[in-house]
Amino acid sequence: MKSFIVALTTLSASLLFSSTIAEEADHPLVSRYGDAEIYRQQEAHYTESYVALSKLKEDESIDKLTVIGKQTVHIYSLKGGRSPLEVAENYKQSVDKLEGEVLLYCHTKDPCGFEFSRRLLKPVWISSATSGFYAFSQSTENYQYLSAKVGPDTSPTYLQWIIKEDYHDTLEIVQIITEPESLLLGQVTVDTNAIRQSSEPSTTSVSKKEDDAGQDHPLISRYQGSAITRYSESEFAEVRLATGIADENDEVPHLDLKGKSTIIGYEAPKDQSTLQVFANYLDALKKSDFEILFQCEHRECGDEQIKQLWSGSPQRGRFGNAITTSIYKRDDYRMLTAKKEIGKEEVYLSVYVHKDGAIHEVEIVHDIVEITKMNTDLVTINAQYLTDSLAREGKVVLHGLNFATGEAELLPSSQEALKVILTYLESTPTERFYVVGHTDTTGDHALNMQLSEQRAESIRTALIEQGVNADRLLAAGVGAMTPISSNTSNDGHSQNRRVELVLR
Repeated sequence: MKSFIVALTTLSASLLFSSTIAEEADHPLVSRYGDAEIYRQQEAHYTESYVALSKLKEDESIDKLTVIGKQTVHIYSLKGGRSPLEVAENYKQSVDKLEGEVLLYCHTKDPCGFEFSRRLLKPVWISSATSGFYAFSQSTENYQYLSAKVGPDTSPTYLQWIIKEDYHDTLEIVQIITEPESLLLGQVTVDTNAIRQSSEPSTTSVSKKEDDAGQDHPLISRYQGSAITRYSESEFAEVRLATGIADENDEVPHLDLKGKSTIIGYEAPKDQSTLQVFANYLDALKKSDFEILFQCEHRECGDEQIKQLWSGSPQRGRFGNAITTSIYKRDDYRMLTAKKEIGKEEVYLSVYVHKDGAIHEVEIVHDIVEITKMNTDLVTINAQYLTDSLAREGKVVLHGLNFATGEAELLPSSQEALKVILTYLESTPTERFYVVGHTDTTGDHALNMQLSEQRAESIRTALIEQGVNADRLLAAGVGAMTPISSNTSNDGHSQNRRVELVLR
């Protein structure tokens, strides 16, 4: 135990042949073998590793231990005709000097099994520092594998080596060290006070960090150390948030939401793992009493979840370059969908976390929806529009006349449009008109016929009360029988719900 503690604080001579030229790049626990050269190294915090405990079985499975911690990977190249067995024995000696325990040692004369290392590491290599190290996917007849643990049993450090012949007189040495590491939480904050319940300014005390590309949403912060890569905001949009994995028809269960939409893409440092980033979001949301509607990791999410979710939608490219939209089951991918009622409002969000190998940054996307009603006061009419449309088509859609859903009473927001219509009617005192109400196909046909006529009559009554001769206007309703757009989309429904002024 004393040897292990000393080795953690100094670069010990754990191997017979240590190099002083590149000591800074070696792991402080174990040095390189002889004059081996590093041609790749990587580390990832709080990530998953597998440590083999058995050779490949007949069913091609391996007994293995899953460990989580800081993972440091070195790949060394060693020239000079050394044998894999000689190098492996030296690493085994270093374990003995650290008073460690060898968990598995297999080699050519006692084969670990065909493509042993690939089968051991493939399930986790995408989510670890080993991703992209093609050495693991190679098979060879002459390789050595050694796994060991050192340090106290309560928090051991795990070491693995794969030593194999590469080409000619060169060996490839892969070293994986996984050290105990506590999960660092508190890297994401949530402030539900930032969702305003009135016209009063927000009293949030959490500042919104800002980049050139945009700023954090006041509800939820970025993961500490990340930078914005994409920012998009819409006052009213239709958004799909996943609540499950794709079925046999490649359809992803989801929520269809309408409201204020904010999409923010981030990149977190490459030495962070998706496991740590995702755990921080889960922790922050749960502490703020969000309801987690759905969460998944890796294969649990299904194949190409984001692509299937937005299939057939004109917004299928909504994430842009913020995250890979064709995410496969083998990828290091995690996501969640959550909901919270804040005052009288509902807020939904999905968080997507993805890492495309150890050499890339962690991609994060916040997809936030604040449920709001559409502002229907933005489209109105003018006298010239009425004159031109009636002259050209003999009818005109009366924009700006608004009703509550399923109701026939005009809303106060309709007054400006009524003034324009009244001015036009006063300028054409001899013309007579039908006021015709229309609905979409939603609901019962008989009720739609009734509602469309009642809305037309509401407009006729309002104009008569303003002084228009009652004989000039005749109200009628035709329900959904004369659409101007397809009723297969929400946009089509919106266009078909209208009232028209038609020349008689």
